[in-house]
Amino acid sequence: MVFYGRKRYVDVLDCYIQQNLVSNGGYFDEVWFMAHTTDKDDVAWVEDLVSNTPEYKIVGKGVCEGKKYSCMWNYAVGDNTIYVKIDDDIVWIHPDAVPQLVHTRIALPHPYAISSNLVNSPVTGMEQYHYGAIHPFLPDPSSKPSFKPTESWRVSEKERYPEEELVEEYDLMDMAPPYRGHPWLLISDDHYDLLKTPMGKYDQDRGSAPIAFGAAWKSWGIGAQQQYSLLHNIEQNKVQRYFFGRHIRYPEHALAPNSSAVVLPKEAGPGPGAEQTYDTGFTRYNLNFCAVWGSDIRDQLPIADDDEQDITSDIPKRIGRPFLIDTRSVVAHFSFFTQQDGISKTDLLDRWRAYANEAVCAPNNLKGPWDLMCPNFNGEGGLGR
Repeated sequence: MVFYGRKRYVDVLDCYIQQNLVSNGGYFDEVWFMAHTTDKDDVAWVEDLVSNTPEYKIVGKGVCEGKKYSCMWNYAVGDNTIYVKIDDDIVWIHPDAVPQLVHTRIALPHPYAISSNLVNSPVTGMEQYHYGAIHPFLPDPSSKPSFKPTESWRVSEKERYPEEELVEEYDLMDMAPPYRGHPWLLISDDHYDLLKTPMGKYDQDRGSAPIAFGAAWKSWGIGAQQQYSLLHNIEQNKVQRYFFGRHIRYPEHALAPNSSAVVLPKEAGPGPGAEQTYDTGFTRYNLNFCAVWGSDIRDQLPIADDDEQDITSDIPKRIGRPFLIDTRSVVAHFSFFTQQDGISKTDLLDRWRAYANEAVCAPNNLKGPWDLMCPNFNGEGGLGR
């Protein structure tokens, strides 16, 4: 279930979804693009996309456009069916993320829903910070473009942040993007330098707001730092830095599944999944990428208009079944609406597109940028767009 609204993100996401189709050896039997946007260009684009892939379909058309997200959950009610809800601005999915999430959903019937480990999320972002997955990045200090537009996803190809430009004191909520399309630069390999970055400053003083609505949700700088750190970890082949948590065993009386969940027989022995999980403790988490049983959704209809609060916190508290994160299922989320203006002025979307074209997209499905360069422009070491 892709909660669809914006073509420029789904264009990249399409490659990852294609990779995970059953017809390509993956786990998705069908892909539903849940109708939400009323923008005519975005609607026409997704209709064309769906027409070219048999497993793709549009669901909720004429019913859910312009309405709250709760409308879309009315369709996720099939028995013996796992629904994977994906936001349209998921820009990177680890090759093991979907299989890992599905196996954990089967291995642990007690939790109400299970989420992937989100990069760019307040809760998991700060856990990732303390487990060594975050690196000291800052935006290019120049006030005008000092690099040619990126045509590569690798952050190592940019020079490091100039030491003489480091500023010790600044308001992370008052950061201004230096220019449109700017990169972030690595300060050093010393984690002490994290104290000079948005996430380091937030960790030293988190304020009084709940983490779900604090600076890690509002700050575009914190969201950008998480994503550049992920690119750095991918380049170093160190995605395991995100694997925290443990195998959680719930009490015997809590193991009864809902009536239609598929449960492996005990004599089959332990299957894959659920090796490293994190219980959110009935507090709110982001609902950008998660797996649920259709019967569990059906039993709790109607889902509240604030579906994130309902599915990650209110329903789990009401029925006594927790919301879990599988930390081995790693995906990247581009931005919250509170971060959109700043993150959209980085070169991150170009980097995620470049990665997808290199490692994920089929040769006949390579992606081009939405914002074109000037005529006859040649990027450094590459071709004009």
